[in-house]
Amino acid sequence: MVPTKRGNQIVLKCTKCGYETKVGKEKKSYVIKEKVSEKERTKTTSLVSEPAKFGISDEEHQQRVEDYYEIALELMQEEGEEGGGEEE
Repeated sequence: MVPTKRGNQIVLKCTKCGYETKVGKEKKSYVIKEKVSEKERTKTTSLVSEPAKFGISDEEHQQRVEDYYEIALELMQEEGEEGGGEEE
């Protein structure tokens, strides 16, 4: 039964057969109850797989990081030497 307004009165109307009944003053609230299957209530999470590895080992990766760090230090030193000569 669904509340429907007829003029200035509220009536309950069946959505399947159309039966109507007046709502008494004691009815102040309207509650909808619906059964939900357990499958719909249960939420699942997907399994997160391990990230794909590149074709290099951890040692090779560490060596590359160290090489990049050394190159960056060398470049910073070269810029420092060039910048020092211009200031004087």
